[in-house]
Amino acid sequence: MKYKKTVCAAAVALMSHAAWADSYLQQWLSAWPSMESAVQQNGVQLYGAVDMGLNFQSVSGTSKWQTQSGGVHTSQFGLFGREDLGGGLKAEFNLENGFMANNGSFGTSNTLFDRAAWVGLNSATWGVVRFGLQPTANLPLVVDPFGEVATNSVVAWLAGGAVQTPKGIGYNADLGPGSSQVLVRANNAATWTTPRIMGFGATFLYAFNNQAGVSPNASNQGVVASWTNGTWYLSGAYNRVWSSPVETSAGVQTVRNDIYGASAIYDVGSYVLSAAFTQVAPKLEGNGIARSYILGATVPWGRHAVRASVVYRDTSGVRDSAGDPAKDSALGVMLGYDYSLSKRTSLYARAGFIRNYGISSVILNSNPLPLQPGTASPELGTTPMTASLGIYHLF
Repeated sequence: MKYKKTVCAAAVALMSHAAWADSYLQQWLSAWPSMESAVQQNGVQLYGAVDMGLNFQSVSGTSKWQTQSGGVHTSQFGLFGREDLGGGLKAEFNLENGFMANNGSFGTSNTLFDRAAWVGLNSATWGVVRFGLQPTANLPLVVDPFGEVATNSVVAWLAGGAVQTPKGIGYNADLGPGSSQVLVRANNAATWTTPRIMGFGATFLYAFNNQAGVSPNASNQGVVASWTNGTWYLSGAYNRVWSSPVETSAGVQTVRNDIYGASAIYDVGSYVLSAAFTQVAPKLEGNGIARSYILGATVPWGRHAVRASVVYRDTSGVRDSAGDPAKDSALGVMLGYDYSLSKRTSLYARAGFIRNYGISSVILNSNPLPLQPGTASPELGTTPMTASLGIYHLF
């Protein structure tokens, strides 16, 4: 399973409509093209990030050192363009590729633009309409001080429900057949983002599954609403996500997952505090429910910034391999430090762990858990750990 989360896309889409005076997050996001005046009227801009680091991982006495791409920002390049059509209407497009800086390979095999491929219209009066591969209607990624990056983020792995089972690694796979998650991006999607009025705004999404004979026609339906006053940023989201057809007690079928979330960000420039709650509820009899509780903090000063996040994931209705009710929870902690060499280049350090309780088997930073002797089942009670030192440059 590959997680492809980063700060830019969803955060810019939500926050670019609001004026955040003295906001640390606004300054942090200002390096990205959709936040810059250079492409506000007409033009195309090449942008991207190259992020490389040295990573250490350990779980159950087994450890390894490796180079790793994307410790803070997913290594990427993209094209973002706008054309002023007059009357307050603009045409926009975005094409974005993720790649592995350590070997130059695509982030997703055989896919050039795996992070964004959309075109749309932007009106100050009527809002923004987009079609294609684009961010889902979900909570802003900057609720996590680490941006839910697909490496050094316990929010991405634990709240995202990256669970290892005898069949492999799947989203919330401990909850039962067909359990899923809201991804950061959706293929075949149409969205409408309203104008922001008195601090309020919303995004509505419908993503088609593009598969003949599979009901319903949607793979994801979602809405996220938000409000900001320049210091507070509050948001709530509701999504329906349908799994691929899976074998259940009632036969092969798709399973609907109802996913709820609420978050709050308090940003006064000298520090940022955040909190969020999410719930994943597969609509299949016998499946469990997962709830995640997230806290985050960032304190910048001068060229420095320290970050921390804590995530607790708990479940109800989960059963073990014998079919008996079982405890299934986990706690994750991530700490980080950044030193800015310039507005676009920084050094960083990251360290974190996930402690699994009961039958929980959540992985961290793509590192699979060891197996129980003679079986395909992961060991229980594990504590995967990760630590990274690296550098990134934005362009």
